[in-house]
Amino acid sequence: GLHVYENARREFPVGWQPGGSRKAEWGWPTQILPMLEQSVLYDSLKVSNSTLRDAIGDPAIRPLLRTTIDLFRCPSDLTPSTLPGGSNNGPQYNRLFDCDNCPSDFEPATSNYVGNGGLNDPMPVIGSNGNGIFWSETPVRVADITDGLTKTFAVGERHDRCRAATWIGVRNPPGPDMWGSYWVRARVSMKLNDPRPIKPTNSCTEGFSSAHPGGGNFLYCDGSVQSLNDDIAFSNAGVTFNNNNPTYVASQLGVYQRLGIRDDGVATTTP
Repeated sequence: GLHVYENARREFPVGWQPGGSRKAEWGWPTQILPMLEQSVLYDSLKVSNSTLRDAIGDPAIRPLLRTTIDLFRCPSDLTPSTLPGGSNNGPQYNRLFDCDNCPSDFEPATSNYVGNGGLNDPMPVIGSNGNGIFWSETPVRVADITDGLTKTFAVGERHDRCRAATWIGVRNPPGPDMWGSYWVRARVSMKLNDPRPIKPTNSCTEGFSSAHPGGGNFLYCDGSVQSLNDDIAFSNAGVTFNNNNPTYVASQLGVYQRLGIRDDGVATTTP
């Protein structure tokens, strides 16, 4: 569906629509619903002419946001069909979708697939500071992926231990933590299947993870699916994480990081 969209539009869908704090907006998975034989759902949600915040606030539309889409679920994952809410603190750190217009018991449909946002973790998240495939506001074209379609992945997995994801969108478009834009994207400055305890920032809630032993599956920009092992070369050496314009020295990055950046300029052999 993602590549059908690109073939038709000559660009990948925007990662999520820009918006204000707590103003929920659609994510990239909703943009490809018609390409997944979900045109009726797409039209019923009014994706093309309203915001996610509008849909959540409409009692007639809100139940549709709990729709399970099998293509967005990994059979090995144990997350319920909707993302558990109820609390956004303590040891659980659930992905509580508390936005403007959100009822206190709102739980969106679960997804196990998140877009590659690249290396960065800026604050605030704006349209000009992403170097992956999916980011706010600005769509990525094939011509922007100068490292090559076979050397850059577009989508990866996130499983239940790391609080999974949703296909509907983001609750806080400019937000940098697990309750912000990480509902639909991940970054490669977090280790694949990072084993550290769950917390809102700097844990696998912001990265890629999988229920498959020893690694995870990734969809590349050429349409191929490849497995990466947990022990893939990983290094954030040379990275400066400042708020608005994170910088890096490409030659010091790990293979994992380079596969997640579309334009680092360093020749990389896929493991």
